[in-house]
Amino acid sequence: MTMTPEMQLAVEDFRTETDLGARPSPARPRYIVHALGRDFRVSDEMAQIFVRQVERVAADDSSALVVLRHEEGVELLMVTDDNSFSIRTLP
Repeated sequence: MTMTPEMQLAVEDFRTETDLGARPSPARPRYIVHALGRDFRVSDEMAQIFVRQVERVAADDSSALVVLRHEEGVELLMVTDDNSFSIRTLP
């Protein structure tokens, strides 16, 4: 598609008005969290948050729902003594 100068100006005006491009792009997945038989691709930040939440639940000898934001959405994972989790870097 070829953009006319007028169309390009309209796009630039829209970008300026909405601050499009000013927002940081979402973090690329760098880790895989293996939980409940599934693999979830997550960012650095989410992997760290998930580990802290799981450690907190384990320290309390309790069970809890833990939020995991991944590239395909959000999951609530039940963390108990009976569940195992692993985190590894993407190849």
